[in-house]
Amino acid sequence: MQQLAELGAKDDRIDARPAPKRKTFARRKVTVRLSESVCGRLDVATDRPGIGKSMLVEAALEHFMSPAPSVEALLRERLDDVHSRFDRLERDMRMIAETVALHARYQLAVTPPVSQERQQEAIRLGDERFKVLAQQVDRRVRQRRPLMQETIESLHSQSQGGVEHETDERATQTAEPQRHDQKAGPECSGVAQGLNPREEGNRSRGDRDHGASSPDAPRDSRQDSRPIPPNSNPNPRGESEVSRKAPLSTWRMILSVFLPFAAGYYLAYLFRTINAAISPALASEFGLDAAETGLLASVYFLVFGLAQIPIGVLLDRLGPRRVQGVLLVIAAGGATLFGNASSFPELLVARAMIGLGVAGSLMAGLKSIVTWFPRERVALANGWMIMLGSLGAVTATAPADWLLNYVGWRSLFEILTIGTFAVSGLIYIVVPERFVDPQIATAARKPLTLWSVYSDQRFLRIAPLSATCIGSAWALQSLWASAWLTDVEGLDGKSRVSHMLFMAVGLSLGALLLGAIADRLRKLNIRTEVILAGVGVLFTLAELALVLRIPLPSLLPWFTVSMAGAATVLSFAAVADYFPREFAARSNGALNLLHFGWAFTIQYGIGFVVGQWPAQGGHYPAVAYQTAFGLCVVFQAAALVWFALPWIRTWGRNAFGAPSGSLAGSGVSSVDEPILEPCAGGDW
Repeated sequence: MQQLAELGAKDDRIDARPAPKRKTFARRKVTVRLSESVCGRLDVATDRPGIGKSMLVEAALEHFMSPAPSVEALLRERLDDVHSRFDRLERDMRMIAETVALHARYQLAVTPPVSQERQQEAIRLGDERFKVLAQQVDRRVRQRRPLMQETIESLHSQSQGGVEHETDERATQTAEPQRHDQKAGPECSGVAQGLNPREEGNRSRGDRDHGASSPDAPRDSRQDSRPIPPNSNPNPRGESEVSRKAPLSTWRMILSVFLPFAAGYYLAYLFRTINAAISPALASEFGLDAAETGLLASVYFLVFGLAQIPIGVLLDRLGPRRVQGVLLVIAAGGATLFGNASSFPELLVARAMIGLGVAGSLMAGLKSIVTWFPRERVALANGWMIMLGSLGAVTATAPADWLLNYVGWRSLFEILTIGTFAVSGLIYIVVPERFVDPQIATAARKPLTLWSVYSDQRFLRIAPLSATCIGSAWALQSLWASAWLTDVEGLDGKSRVSHMLFMAVGLSLGALLLGAIADRLRKLNIRTEVILAGVGVLFTLAELALVLRIPLPSLLPWFTVSMAGAATVLSFAAVADYFPREFAARSNGALNLLHFGWAFTIQYGIGFVVGQWPAQGGHYPAVAYQTAFGLCVVFQAAALVWFALPWIRTWGRNAFGAPSGSLAGSGVSSVDEPILEPCAGGDW
C-alpha cells in the first residue's frame, strides 16, 4: 500500500508539470469573394467534423500554387529511366559476349584434333549434345532463372557463410531438373542414352570444374572461403599487395613507367653493341684474335641468356622496379671493372657482369608494359620501347667513335658507369609500385610453371623462328657486320661507322614500324605471328644476298638485317597472348633465353668458322664470312619450314586429296570440319 501511495504521489508530481506550449504560426485574415456555387460546395465539404473552411481553402491554394510536374519533366524522367535500362542491357550483353568468347577460347585450347576415322562419329555426338544444350537453354529461358545470376548469388552466399541457404537452394535446383526430365518425354531420354556413362560423368564433372580449369576463369571461391586469422599475412609469398587505387593516367604512365625502363633498355643496347666500336682498340692493346674477340662479345649474350629465367621469376614476384634497380647497380660495377681491366680474363669477367646487370632491362620494360598498358596496345608500346632502347645502338656508332677518339675507351666506360648508376636510381625512386588488379591476383594462384611455356604448342611453333632470326641479327649487328664491312667490302673507318650508324637507325625505325604495323593489322584479325614469319623471310633473303654477293648496295641487305633485330616487338607481343598477364616476365624470359642463347652460339660460331682461314694483313678472306653466314641461312630456313609446317600439311592434304574416311566429299559443311587439325591444337 505504501508503495502504491508513493507511486500515486509521483504521478501527481508528473501531472503537475506545466504542459509545453504548442508551436503556432502567424496567420493573417484575408477577405475573399466566392460565387454562390463554390460557397455551397465549401459549406458541404466543411460539414464533416475537424475540417474548417480556412483549412480547406489553404490546402486548395497550396495545391494550386505548387502544381504537379509538367509533361516534359515526366517525359525526361521516363527517358532517363529507359536510358539507364539500356546501359544495363549493354553491360549484360558485353558480359554474355565475353563469357562466350572465353569459353570458346578455352574449348579450342583443350580440344585435341580429331582423327579422320572418328570425325563422323564426333559430328553425330556433337549434334546430340547440342540438342541437349538447346533443351536446357529453353528451360532456363522459360523459367526466367539466369544461370550466371544464380552462380553469383551462390558465391555471395558462400562468402557470407550461408551454407544452409546454399544447401536448400541446391536441393531446389536439383528437384526442378528432375521434374523437367520426367516431363521431357522419350526424346530427351533417347538423347541422353546416346552418351555413354563415362562421357556423362566427364561432362558433369567438367561442368562443375569448368571455372577452376579454364585459363581465364577465376578459381572456385570454395577454395578461398576458409577464414583468415586476424594477424595472418594474406600474401605469404611476399608478393605486392593488390592495389585498390585507380589506374595511372596516360602521361604518368609514360613519364614515370615507360621512360625510366626505356632508359634502362637504352643502356643495355649500348653495352651490347659497343664492342663493335671498341674491338679494334681492344685487339691492338690486348692482342686478341678473331676467336677471342668473338668470345668477349658473346659472353655478354651467354650470361644474359642464362639469367633470363631467374630474373623473369623475380620480376613476376617482386615487380620490375626493385629488380631492375638492383641489377643496374651490378652493371655499373661491371662497367667500372671493364674500364680498369688489365688482362683478357678481367675483360671477360667484367663483360659477364655487364651482361648480368642489364639482363632484365628488356623484360622489365615489357613487364611494365603488360602490367600498366592495355592489351591491345602492347605491340605498339613494345615497338616504342625497343625503338627508344635501340637508340643505344645508334649511340654506339658515330657518337661512341667520336668519344673514343677524344677520351679513349677506358674513360668512355667511366661515363657509362655514371649513367648506369643514375638510371638505376631513377627507376627505383620514380617508378611506382606495380598495379595488380583482382583478376591478376586471382589468376596468380593457378599452377603455371616454366614447363607450361616450353610445352605449349604455340610457343614451340614460334620459338625456333624467333630465336634464329632475332638472335642471328643481334650477333651480326653487334660484331660481325663491322668485320664484314672492313674485310669483305673494304670500307675505311669513316665509311664503316656511317654504315653502322645507318643500321642502328634502321633498328630503331624498324621497331617502331613493326609495332605500328602489328597494331594496325591486329585490328584486321591478322595475327602477329604471320608478320614475324614475313620478317624472317626478308632477313633470310638479305643474308642470301650477302653470301652470294648479289650486286646490290650493301646498305640495303644490312638495313634489312638491322630491322630483323627489332622483331622482338612481334614475338613478345605474340607470347603475351599465349599466357596470363602475371606470367608475362617468365614467358618473355623463356623466349629471351632462346634469343640470347642463339646469339651467343652464332656470334662465337662465326668467329670459330672465320678463324679456320688464315688472316692476310689483319683481314680474313671473304669466303670465310660467306661460309659462316651461309650456315646461319640454313638454320633460319629450317626454322621457317618448321613454323610453316601446319600450312604445308594443310596444303598437301588439299592438293593431293584427303584419305578415305575423311569428311571430304561426304556432304558435310566446312563448319563441321576439325578447325584445330592443321596446327595440332594451336591458336592460329
